[in-house]
Amino acid sequence: MNQQLAEWLHDGAVALTQGDKQRALDLLMRVVTEDEEIPEAWLWLSGAVDDPEDQRTALDNVLALEPGNPHALHGIAVLDGKA
Repeated sequence: MNQQLAEWLHDGAVALTQGDKQRALDLLMRVVTEDEEIPEAWLWLSGAVDDPEDQRTALDNVLALEPGNPHALHGIAVLDGKA
């Protein structure tokens, strides 16, 4: 991952943890637009979107890149009402 993508990912994660979902969404979308194969970006993005279908898509992308990712599996379970 290049330096710019790493900065956007970091800043997006920080924005999300600080409750700034719009900034997080903007930054994380930049990351996945530039490189769709960064599972951490998809995982953080799943927390930045509000629509459950968008959340599931992001989590499915994590699992496509990292099968068995515990955070993504937990997120799917929550969406399915099993957690």
